[in-house]
Amino acid sequence: MHPSTFRCILVAVIVGLLTSHALLGSDWPQFLGPNRNGISAETGLNWDWARKPPKTLWKVPLGAGYSSVAVAGDRIYTAAKKGERDFVVCLDAKDGHEVWSYDAAPSYLDMQKQGAGPRATPTVYQGKVYALFGMGELVGLTTDGKRVWDVNVFKDTGTANPAESSVKMEKWFYWGVSYSPLIEGDLVIVMPGGKKGSAVAAYHRENGKRVWTAGDDPFGYASPIAISAAGRRAIICATGQSVLGIEPTKGSVLFRHAFGNQFNATAATPVWKDNVLFVSAAYGGGSAALELTPGNDAWQVRELWRNKKSLQTLMATPIVQDGFIYSAHGDLSAFQVKCVDLKTGDVKWSDRAGEQRCALLGVDGRLLVWGEKGSLLALNATPEAYTVEAELPGLLKYKSWAMPALADGRLYLRDQSHLLCLDLRRKPE
Repeated sequence: MHPSTFRCILVAVIVGLLTSHALLGSDWPQFLGPNRNGISAETGLNWDWARKPPKTLWKVPLGAGYSSVAVAGDRIYTAAKKGERDFVVCLDAKDGHEVWSYDAAPSYLDMQKQGAGPRATPTVYQGKVYALFGMGELVGLTTDGKRVWDVNVFKDTGTANPAESSVKMEKWFYWGVSYSPLIEGDLVIVMPGGKKGSAVAAYHRENGKRVWTAGDDPFGYASPIAISAAGRRAIICATGQSVLGIEPTKGSVLFRHAFGNQFNATAATPVWKDNVLFVSAAYGGGSAALELTPGNDAWQVRELWRNKKSLQTLMATPIVQDGFIYSAHGDLSAFQVKCVDLKTGDVKWSDRAGEQRCALLGVDGRLLVWGEKGSLLALNATPEAYTVEAELPGLLKYKSWAMPALADGRLYLRDQSHLLCLDLRRKPE
């Protein structure tokens, strides 16, 4: 074989391998995926569920909790209740068997008794696992389950735990620490809340030492995100009563924009897309699209629009792509899925979505809709309309409130007693 021919064949093989790998991403290392926006880069999946129903690779018992999963390599990391304690749990992605578990905290049950167990999803980064529990317990572990450090974020920052009886607030509407920790550089970002400059706190990810605290806002439920705007980096936190922008290295507040509701219950994670920050909340909070302009010290915030009625998200983070928002709407009843223009706030369409709360993932040009009663839909959605491309009812049971996760063509779904792995990979004809 001529050397040039061999080189051409080798290049083709390498390109094919790289292309194949790009089709199926290997990891989902944190809440809402690699970019913390609920969108997967995977393509070429199986959507012909009528002729080729996706196979359930495994379904394993798992204690109560609302944590989703993080996936790194061949390991799955989540959190669950076992007996009277809450644990970090590591499973084998191949068959779902438990590899190890770490006893992290007393089991949590919210004041409304919506469900026992942990709420936050672990974050996996550079060989460490960072997990947060209902009463503020933050742990840093190795990926083989060994403790590196732990801290209670309420006690460490001097912030009153909203669940304690001595705290004068609407305790009935307290659901426990539900946001997932964010890694930004060498920092683990959490949100204790409070009026002692501790709305947001940063801990060094290697040793758990507190680096800075910032802000005076009440406790919130939405997970923090990190963004870049005009070459500047910022941590974005939806607290109980505002959206905070914080400079990550020093912890200085870049901006504070009022946003919230009477229950301090913004639970959907903010989304940064096309230089617009989108935030939404239920219980009358509504939605807002914010244009951010970095300055030398403070950032300027301009509302492109705000509407209290057109879109109110409860727990599920909206999917924002191609200039449009696809989101669940509703809090206690009248649940819908809606499409809204990101720049104007105009509602393009809405649907009752089977009269149930749901979570969304954006993948392979489609929307995966995971209903709280354990049903899965695949939608072809555009700003003009949507069609149901495929449906799998009865995979799990109510309350399936944990966000789905997708890694290497495998979809992970959870209810209050089981974790299920569904194979979405396309098989050769």
